[in-house]
Amino acid sequence: MRPVRQLALAVAALAAACGPNQPPPRRNVVLISIDSLVRDRLGVYGHRPEFAPDIPISPNLDALAAAGVVFEDAHTTTSWTLPSHLAILTGLSDHLHEVTVDKYRLDPKRRTLAEQFQAAGAVTAGFYSGPYLDPIYGFGRGFDRYESGMMPPAELERRTAALIERMRANGQQVTATTALEIRDRLSHVDVTSPRIERLAFDFLAGVGDHPFFLFLHYFDAHYDYRPDALEPGLGRRFDPDYRGDRTGANWMFDPAVREIDERGRTVRHISERDLHHVLALYDAEIHYVDRSIGRVLQRLRDLGLWQNTIVCVVSDHGDEFFEHGSIGHRSTLFPEQTEMALILRVPGELEEGRRIPQLVRSYDVAPTLLDYAGVAPLPEAEGRSLRPLLGAGPPSEAGRESLHRMFGALPFREAWRDAEFAVHRNLVPDQELSARHPGWLFLRQAWSADGRRGLFVFDRREDPDELRPLPEDDPRFARALERYRAAFAAAEERRRALPRSPLAERYTAPLSEEARALLGGLGYVDELEEVGDDGDLPFPQIAPLPPPGEDRSSWRPDDAGG
Repeated sequence: MRPVRQLALAVAALAAACGPNQPPPRRNVVLISIDSLVRDRLGVYGHRPEFAPDIPISPNLDALAAAGVVFEDAHTTTSWTLPSHLAILTGLSDHLHEVTVDKYRLDPKRRTLAEQFQAAGAVTAGFYSGPYLDPIYGFGRGFDRYESGMMPPAELERRTAALIERMRANGQQVTATTALEIRDRLSHVDVTSPRIERLAFDFLAGVGDHPFFLFLHYFDAHYDYRPDALEPGLGRRFDPDYRGDRTGANWMFDPAVREIDERGRTVRHISERDLHHVLALYDAEIHYVDRSIGRVLQRLRDLGLWQNTIVCVVSDHGDEFFEHGSIGHRSTLFPEQTEMALILRVPGELEEGRRIPQLVRSYDVAPTLLDYAGVAPLPEAEGRSLRPLLGAGPPSEAGRESLHRMFGALPFREAWRDAEFAVHRNLVPDQELSARHPGWLFLRQAWSADGRRGLFVFDRREDPDELRPLPEDDPRFARALERYRAAFAAAEERRRALPRSPLAERYTAPLSEEARALLGGLGYVDELEEVGDDGDLPFPQIAPLPPPGEDRSSWRPDDAGG
């Protein structure tokens, strides 16, 4: 059945289901997420391309900002895609939605933004272009259509098979796991914006006058930085005088860029000029994504939908380019990785061109969109609508504070921010407690070999880039830590109050449908059940963390409400 025909049937069904106690949304909503976008590389946040200053890097997003509001101190919850998007789409910080590693999916008891719009009678669609937005993690809930804009299955299988043949010809052993690693690498060289654009156009062509919620996820600004694969000659436009041989291919794994020494420290090799060339290539990719978004926004105008459609653009996280000594993301919670672009246009209601300096969080996005659309709030949302902050005159509500987590590579990290301070702490597995309580992973405060605690406080007003930690005897250190402890305790109390599904219902499946189809097509049917298996025991639950400033957790698995 054609997608437009499917949509027409969904519209009819929802119209019938929307009773008198469920008024439809007052406005349509388009939510656009740009993966791996460093906020400060956009024109609206003050950036001009270093080697091509006459090229507006993001004219369409700049125009959207001029017609709406721009948030200057917005932060995501983490520095990687999966938990960040769940925070955006549930109104919950990572502390509460608890999907901090990719072995988990969203608890079936949690409710999403799409489910809330769907319950109000809106037609819902989501189109994604990166592997961590797969329905396997719970993202598809509440969407009438939730579809991938990634490489088509036949092309993916063909390109994976070609690389496998090349590896075998070089004498390398290839398994199903190897095939999945190739699949992941191919996602970083895919060109997805045109597919996302076509899917959006198809959806919009079928909505008519019915209210809708549309979510679009753009991935083409993500490394690798290969703008000429997006459009021939695009990279040269952003650095026309470059004469070196540096490319943005294999960015995270090229030893000529950086290496990890025997102590786990990053050793930079790339020159300053070559680094700035790669940043120019990154700018070119951002420009390409901006143009695609511009065409979607123009389609809203052409269809007569613009004046009744809220548009919100976010980034899910940023990227580091050696600001704190490394590259990429999913490694720290410093500003270059957690600052997010946030632009909001609500037709006829917001003062155009306004800039909001107050701190806001990614988990405020869902409550805000529901509020402005006239849809009932998410009952468990931790975030708060930004509407009071955007009213006429000075903001009347108390300042916000943000919670952040990054679990994965050691050390695990947690952070907290308010308008004045940022606190970061490093955590490592507590081997003793974890061994004493099988099935649980306990974490403890990390200490360095020379006896220094992995706990760092920054004065954001004096040190917005968070480069100069305060000494522990500075009075500001204790003041910031006390605020962090209070915020952590409040979040922990909210977490304990949330009902949870059994653990088995919170694990993600080892393989997505797309991955199963790929492995089956490549002849790895016999290995399907083995892939993703970590042994006899399931992935452990992560125990509640010790309160900030304390070395070890006093929580035990038999504690009530754990």
